[in-house]
Amino acid sequence: MDSYNYDVNGNNMSDPGNGNKKQGGGKALIIVLAAVLSVLVIASGALLVHEIVSGGNGSRFFGDSSDPATRVTLAENEHSGDSKATLTDETESKGSSDTVYNDSNEVKRTETRAKAYVIDVTEVVENVLPSVVSIVDELEVTQTYNPFNFFFDGDSSGSSQIANASGSGVIIGVNGNELLIVTNNHVVSNESSSYYSVTHSNGLTVTFADGESAKATIRGTDPYSDLAVITVDLSELSSSTKDSIRIAVLGSSDDAKIGSGVIVIGNAGGYGQSVTSGIISAKDREVTIDNVTRKLIQTDAAINPGNSGGGMFNAAGELIGINCAKTVSTDIEGMCFAIPITSVKSIIENLMNKEPVEEGEEGYLGVMADEVPNDFVTNYGYPAGVSISQIMDGSPVIDAGLQIRDIITAVNGQKVKTRAELKSAVNGYKAGTTVTLTISRAERRGFKEFTVEVTLVKQSDLKTDGE
Repeated sequence: MDSYNYDVNGNNMSDPGNGNKKQGGGKALIIVLAAVLSVLVIASGALLVHEIVSGGNGSRFFGDSSDPATRVTLAENEHSGDSKATLTDETESKGSSDTVYNDSNEVKRTETRAKAYVIDVTEVVENVLPSVVSIVDELEVTQTYNPFNFFFDGDSSGSSQIANASGSGVIIGVNGNELLIVTNNHVVSNESSSYYSVTHSNGLTVTFADGESAKATIRGTDPYSDLAVITVDLSELSSSTKDSIRIAVLGSSDDAKIGSGVIVIGNAGGYGQSVTSGIISAKDREVTIDNVTRKLIQTDAAINPGNSGGGMFNAAGELIGINCAKTVSTDIEGMCFAIPITSVKSIIENLMNKEPVEEGEEGYLGVMADEVPNDFVTNYGYPAGVSISQIMDGSPVIDAGLQIRDIITAVNGQKVKTRAELKSAVNGYKAGTTVTLTISRAERRGFKEFTVEVTLVKQSDLKTDGE
């Protein structure tokens, strides 16, 4: 049996510090998380993606397809209070036609008199393109150790270089004065450290279809689903840009059929928005990347580095997938993948409604933790997560009854399997926020899973630094 190797960082990266991660295996079959995806479309449709709707009584997400002609500017949108963000489903039913007929012996055969049509998706693209954005993460890569110093004079340790990681995103809503954009976690989570270098993000920049750019901040991330939501302050955008951008209309990936046409739009190669089209090749295709198995939509539409986070749209212009990966091999062509939108709707809504956290207000658990080795998970039945190795004075987990060697597997339902994921999940909430931890504790010859509620503290409340 062939073995598959996956590259979990498909961002189109310039030069240093791209941090591409590859796993070994049999054939060189690599699934690349494409940082900018285009959308495949086979048929044209009516106005599919509406402009952002302003109003004082709540936020509207994924448009309102009941009136395809709606055009409302964002310029006068004001904060609507404490309303929660929601996603609006597109529920319009679609018809179908029979393409076979009966002959005299009552055996069905294919229609030989079918007409040929020229594919023209210009109307769909014109309407959905304003809902797709390009994302650039400026990275500063600092060298901490150079193994060649022994052979050459001088020490390059401490030297830094700038590299850009590019990706895509889809506008999914507006809440108060914030524009909400969904993308892949691997597009915006590029910070890393190793023995040789440290990669730090200097910030995200979003470029809209009209060419205007603005700074963006991360609202929330979910590494297991490979999704993230970022925000742009609408007050930073010109009136013309606010009038031109659109909110994507949510479709149903469950109702999508194998063989139906799709359009992919994204920042392919970091060159800017591009469009490709194709069909749905398969549904619920299991793809494992970095030991995480997801069920994805497979398509033959071209998805290239830089397309990750972009949108996969159906022929009606509805968003049915978030492009995330492709297979790269000399033996294989046209195997690209997208996250089915219906399966992650609730995750996106949770990320959209996550409260922004100011610097210095981040919550902490006050624990040190070690990652459970993969071979322990595979061979000995350990749960994937992080094992508590130290509990600090002032830690809120003491009152919750947690112990050394307890394994934290999720924070508020968001799975964590590395120290970085735990830190990101916890620091994403303000100190004083009560979160629910999912814990696995060794019991006899197995593990007992339970949940506890913990109120996060500030880092200054702890004796030493903690997660």
